[in-house]
Amino acid sequence: MWKIAIVDDDFQVLRGLRGIIPWEELDAELVGEAIDGEEGLELIRRSEPDIVITDLYMPGISGIEMIQQLRSEGFQGRFIILSGYTDFEYARQAIRLDVDDYLNKPGTVEQIREVLFRTIQGLEESYLENMEKNELLHSVKHYEDRLAQDGLIALLNGRTDANSSEVQLPGPSEWWASMDFQIVLLELVKTERICGISMADWHLFRFAMSNVVEELLQQEWPESHFVWLFDHYSALVLHMPREEAAEAANQRMDRLVQKLSSCLQQYLKLTVKTGIGSRRAESAELKTSLDEAFQGVDAGKGAGAVELVGKLVHVLRSGEDIRQPIRQYVDGMEAARTDGERTLLYKVLAAELWTLLQYAVERAGLQLDEQEEALIAQPDTVLNRSDLEKFMEAKIQRIRQQKQPAIGQKHKMAVEFMVQYIHEHYARDITLDELAGQLFISKNYLNQLFKKVTGETFMNYVIRVRLEKAKALLLEGQLLIYEVAERVGYHNVPYFSTLFKKYCGVNPSDLLKK
Repeated sequence: MWKIAIVDDDFQVLRGLRGIIPWEELDAELVGEAIDGEEGLELIRRSEPDIVITDLYMPGISGIEMIQQLRSEGFQGRFIILSGYTDFEYARQAIRLDVDDYLNKPGTVEQIREVLFRTIQGLEESYLENMEKNELLHSVKHYEDRLAQDGLIALLNGRTDANSSEVQLPGPSEWWASMDFQIVLLELVKTERICGISMADWHLFRFAMSNVVEELLQQEWPESHFVWLFDHYSALVLHMPREEAAEAANQRMDRLVQKLSSCLQQYLKLTVKTGIGSRRAESAELKTSLDEAFQGVDAGKGAGAVELVGKLVHVLRSGEDIRQPIRQYVDGMEAARTDGERTLLYKVLAAELWTLLQYAVERAGLQLDEQEEALIAQPDTVLNRSDLEKFMEAKIQRIRQQKQPAIGQKHKMAVEFMVQYIHEHYARDITLDELAGQLFISKNYLNQLFKKVTGETFMNYVIRVRLEKAKALLLEGQLLIYEVAERVGYHNVPYFSTLFKKYCGVNPSDLLKK
């Protein structure tokens, strides 16, 4: 409901306006009246109305002086001046102070109604515009947060050069500039219970685990980040002051790890293994610290997961046979188990090998169409070595068929942002210049990037989204053709009809008849 205040030293005017303004029709309410500028200031500061109807000439503080004072205080409401005098200088000052309307007394009922309707329409448009700006700012903030998180993951995985200008990292810049860090790797132990869950349940596990970890970090170690690396591996990046002694930092870290393991077991019945990398000072050393953490969590695993990933990356890049390093890894794992332990071993190995293979694909700079198979990728039918080899052969063939050069994460997210923006703002005059300015990427390169990811140019995509929406609106049969055209951003109806026929193969009028 819109709030209106009236300031006038004439009681008859106050009473008259109170009676003739169609409050219900305007969805407005009277929040107060004042008989001079001083009372008006108090009223407006107290009630913060959306619209102020005020006289110019009043005892003490004049209407113009009152407006000047309120504008200097940052008041953003609309002013309508109602005065019995015609004074060019006052009118000029009113314009400078962003007054919405200037009416001479006595205004007719129709004039006052018209001015109020027009002012409220302006308020509504301004309100919607601000909502759109806030949504955009929220989207940009979300985009920046994701970009920083993915920048950290890219550095940890070794997919990005730490000196690249494209890399953004989460948290305050001083954490990275003036503090050391250590990596704590968390490996979620794949028990038989975990291996048998569905994809939906796995995502719930990850979500629940993320909540527990992030809440604990907020309490125990605020200068930190938590990221999922792949499948059942995640990592903590813990920052510490450079002057903090190693012994003190290690004690803090041990307490954190113990408390974290205890909380995950208590609340989620999850068991984690941990590995800790050495203390480092430069973001370029993130991958080194992570590799050290992997070696820590990997102790006793035969050939070692870290070593296997290195071999897989090499053969993926060189084109050599990928099966040999996998066989060596399985041989080492089998040798460390008794016959009675091997049934569960093969199920767990199916999960682990697929996880490590996906990780190696990512480190090799390649990309799969659907990398997130997670835990449902391991069928219960993997009961022996032969089943495991068949399972892995299917995965290897899948990689050979689908591998393709990876698009930079920043640029992939930029296109995702563009697509979301188009779907939310297709009715507006969206331009590539506008989005290029928001994303700080050149217009020409952004268009090439968009086409590479989506398969069509930016403008064709906008047109297609608009016309698909137009088609849906026409089929609903509630709007006329010109109304549909305006709803999807076209104000030239003949042009809209021509485009519609070209893309949809039928005239809008024919579709409307159907």
